Amino acid sequence: MNIKFINIPSNLLFDTNVSSFAKLLFGELYVLSYKKGVCEVSNKFLANANKCSTRKIIRALNNLKDCGYISIIEYPTRKIFIGMTELSPNL
Repeated sequence: MNIKFINIPSNLLFDTNVSSFAKLLFGELYVLSYKKGVCEVSNKFLANANKCSTRKIIRALNNLKDCGYISIIEYPTRKIFIGMTELSPNL
């Protein structure tokens, strides 16, 4: 049996300011950013993968960002950093 899973830190798991969907999305972003330390994925990709609207993805990303679990650089392409490990925008 090939078991696949996502990790959600306990401080995030028990944070009542973060929606349940945002917690799951964080786990997905963590997996996607594992090798590079940064995630470069579109809202449309995430929406299709989670069978939801892009608006729901945007709300969840904003929720995670506002609570300090991720940071996002928009220029020149969007990069999502997990755990506020924001690097130089020149990546």
